[in-house]
Amino acid sequence: MIGNRLALAVQQALTQRASGAAAAASGWCVLLLAALLPQQVAASASGTVNLGEQALLVRAGVGKAPARARFNADMLSGQSQQVNLAAFADGNPMTTGSYRVDVYVNGDWKGRRDLDFKADAQGRVDACLSLVLLEELGVDTSQLNAPQAEGSADACAPAHARMTDAFGTYDSGSLRYDLSIPQAYLRREARGYVNPALWDRGINAGFIGYTFNAVDNENRLPGGSRNRNAYLGMNAGLNLGGWQLRHDSSLAWSEGEGRRWQNIATYAQRALPKVGGMLTLGDAYTSGELFDSIAYRGASLVSDDRMLPDSLRGYAPVVRGIAETNAKVEIHQNGQLIYSMTVSPGNFVIDDLYPTGYGGDLEVSVVEADGRKRMFKVPYGSVAQMLRAGVSRYAVTAGQVRNTQLRDDPWMLQGTYQRGMGNRLTLYTGSVLGQDYASVLYGAGVATPIGAVAADITHARATLQQAGKRQGSSARVSYSNLIAQTGTNFTLAAYRYSTSGFLSLNDALRAREAVSIGLDPNWSGRRRSQFQVTVNQSLGDAGGALYVSGSVRDFHDRPGTSSEYQVGYNNNWRALSYGLSAVRTEDTTSGASDTQYLLSVSVPLGRRARPLSFTADVGARDHGYENSRIGIAGVAGVDNNLSYGVTLSDRRNGNTESSVYAAYSSRYAALSGSYNHSSDFRQASLGASGSVVVHAGGITLAPQRGDTMVLIQAPGARDARVTNAAGLRVDGRGYAVVPYVMPYRMSTITLDPSGMSQDVELQTSSQSVAPFAGAISRLQFDTRKGRALLIQVRSTDGKVLPLGAQVADAQGQVLGMVGQGGKVYVRTEHDAGELQIQWGTQAQQRCSFDYQINGQDVASSAGLINLEATCR
Repeated sequence: MIGNRLALAVQQALTQRASGAAAAASGWCVLLLAALLPQQVAASASGTVNLGEQALLVRAGVGKAPARARFNADMLSGQSQQVNLAAFADGNPMTTGSYRVDVYVNGDWKGRRDLDFKADAQGRVDACLSLVLLEELGVDTSQLNAPQAEGSADACAPAHARMTDAFGTYDSGSLRYDLSIPQAYLRREARGYVNPALWDRGINAGFIGYTFNAVDNENRLPGGSRNRNAYLGMNAGLNLGGWQLRHDSSLAWSEGEGRRWQNIATYAQRALPKVGGMLTLGDAYTSGELFDSIAYRGASLVSDDRMLPDSLRGYAPVVRGIAETNAKVEIHQNGQLIYSMTVSPGNFVIDDLYPTGYGGDLEVSVVEADGRKRMFKVPYGSVAQMLRAGVSRYAVTAGQVRNTQLRDDPWMLQGTYQRGMGNRLTLYTGSVLGQDYASVLYGAGVATPIGAVAADITHARATLQQAGKRQGSSARVSYSNLIAQTGTNFTLAAYRYSTSGFLSLNDALRAREAVSIGLDPNWSGRRRSQFQVTVNQSLGDAGGALYVSGSVRDFHDRPGTSSEYQVGYNNNWRALSYGLSAVRTEDTTSGASDTQYLLSVSVPLGRRARPLSFTADVGARDHGYENSRIGIAGVAGVDNNLSYGVTLSDRRNGNTESSVYAAYSSRYAALSGSYNHSSDFRQASLGASGSVVVHAGGITLAPQRGDTMVLIQAPGARDARVTNAAGLRVDGRGYAVVPYVMPYRMSTITLDPSGMSQDVELQTSSQSVAPFAGAISRLQFDTRKGRALLIQVRSTDGKVLPLGAQVADAQGQVLGMVGQGGKVYVRTEHDAGELQIQWGTQAQQRCSFDYQINGQDVASSAGLINLEATCR
């Protein structure tokens, strides 16, 4: 009965087909022996308990350190009594040698290394660790014990011999070595610290990330027209020897206007860990953090905060709006089209803008399906410039200004520096020099009990040839705070005032160009002051959340103000979600104003795992009712990679509209499409996005765009699911690309074998890597191909072979051991072969048997082929 239970347990373990299947079978044998046969003795030779060992056992779910076991072979029957089980007294045995393993210290991955495993005087095998290796693992080696006979820093010893209550365990199934080290022996490091020695520059490879959107719009009213346009945004890269070449561009096409190609940036970059920065050469942009962003051609060296630990890192704009139909949303920044996509009717949020490395207000245009167009701006500014004590941030840029509106390319030099002087004070400064231009900035950030405040002043002087000199100042105050007691978060509140003589470098170059062609340098719309604020307010668990954002501007050359406001409230009651939002734009100079209101509700239909969702909303404007919509949306597919929806709309003029949309994320690309129809217009749109990665193994397609990526290679593991990204699976050639990986941080990449062939087994199912920003790291997941066999082996006289006897192939490679009831698990690529079994040193304690798979042998639902064999 016990034999049947063990065979069933082994068979269930094998169905998982994850890493270490053979080891899993051996592990069941060990667990059964440990459970049924031990006679407990002292916990250790010294009688003390190693706290590090206990910690690792608790982490593994065992609970506490087991007593050393002595096995009583009298409880075994037959030839099993002849097997020497002493090797199992200390757990799953291993042989000495060098093993490539993933090293973890107190649960944190510290890299993949080749470790030497040696046996001590009692025959226990453990990793031998040198002082150099321990230093790399974060150990303060000045506190360590000196093992006997240690002659140099390169000499090695087990962890428990160097540190009290330290311990190491090896998992052969996942090729993982865990170290438990008391905190007192570790160097104090900031939370989230990753040793730069573990950062991976990746492989030589190239990629093209793309976003494509095409819209065909036809106005069916008298005198109406048809408009077709398309947008293709691309970011391409080539990584060679640690250098990263990048090219960001876009191609816009409109019927009747033709094509327009924009080169946004082309540059080479290389991360320099020793100075904590990124070197950039070519056409790029300054950051716009302290000064206005400038497009330049030249060189820059900028500190990269991503290299800092999470606890030492110190705003990216979120675009919100309302679409009344399947609308096209375009976002411009500094005159460049940086984003274009089609959104569904209702509220939309865009929070995944591809980083361009420069600031400036975002100009958002919403083009409805019937041709109506609305525009608004999203203010963009940095939060208070506070840094932690001792942390610095720097940037140096030298080159020529890139501006297609200028007839020449004037030189420029810009430098900034910030330094955290203490827990409450940060000082920062900077300067910009250009042709007939100079400016200097100085400021400070202060942490107060009511929030962080940063204030700075910029003085500028420019010579405009015949127009003479201009000089002035610009003062800025910014504020951010999170009031935990009330749940109020001031993400950004800032005010800037500029005198009439103040010119930024871009303003000065524009004015100088105007003077050179005989125009007035005092152009219309020169901003005098601006106030902007974003507030998020939590109203408790049942009260929902409120957000408010807005900006107000006035100008030197005209009265009045220009303003934009957004306010919204979201909450849910049981399964019902609802929200109310309003967007208002106003220009008191021209008298133009517009206000939109939207009330929306959403509720799931049914209690299925993937229920349909019913949505409804009502829109209004200043004049009253504007439109209303109802819709049904859902998801489908094994990986929920298909989404779809149908919407019916009613407009104030009595026109009824209908629309459908669908989006599908395949393993190769993300595709989308929509169709909008009414008696007045018709609109169809198609979209696609993804990445094409070129590497030594060929070309791999991915449905998402990314810059820092991980290339997975798992030969034969077609359709294995990559759990790090929705819908991502290994392709037919054994490759997959994980597109969004946090640079300079340990990321664990995991494969789920469900879906892949039962004739393939993963040797390990997860690995970790910390790539450089922009790198394409490569992870090799070893696999074993072949059929999984569960062979019932008996001796020539019909007896069951000894439990725990070793099983090896014809070359002597140990494959596992005999399980309870004489069961042997083997995965092999050959349909026939010979295996050897040994349970002692004498000639009569070994035998061999042949196996052969013929056409009548069919695998079970678990993927196992059951055979019988006689061992001679």
